[in-house]
Amino acid sequence: MKLTFSSLLLMAIAIFFWITLGRGDEVIPTAPVATNSIAESYLDDAERWSYDPSGMRIQYLTIGSGTTYINNPITYADDLVFLSSDDDGNRWQMTATYGELHPGIKELRLFKGVAIDLLGGEGNMTTPRIRLLLGENRAVTNAKVRLATANSTTTATGLNIDLTSSEARLLKEVETRYAN
Repeated sequence: MKLTFSSLLLMAIAIFFWITLGRGDEVIPTAPVATNSIAESYLDDAERWSYDPSGMRIQYLTIGSGTTYINNPITYADDLVFLSSDDDGNRWQMTATYGELHPGIKELRLFKGVAIDLLGGEGNMTTPRIRLLLGENRAVTNAKVRLATANSTTTATGLNIDLTSSEARLLKEVETRYAN
């Protein structure tokens, strides 16, 4: 009888420990955190310079403010000014309210109020968006473009600018209206 009672008591104690120790800490389910919405770094009044292989500065970018998120290499920025010099020392300036810097593909995308000027030139261009191919020192867009000078206004769809040679090409649907 003692042996049966002892066996039952030992079995009850073993079951008690098995149930209690097997449970562990209770995990309260929570919603998963989207890491692409968590800021990794912020920029405030930032500057970025790029140089050619000979050490000459060819590109300069200022960013009013910007944010890079975890698991996302793109920097989302506001109040951008991009400057690039050509082979003759002329300087292109592009400004935008909003932009995205894609470091992996060496591309800067400008949006909202994009203004393009050849500093010291006679006209300026505007477009809703433009892509700066930083590694090629070129700017391209397939959007509408407006070129305004003192004597004319030209509209087109698409623009390709070689920032090294300062050759700018309006691509299609080009129309010019001259002032009277």
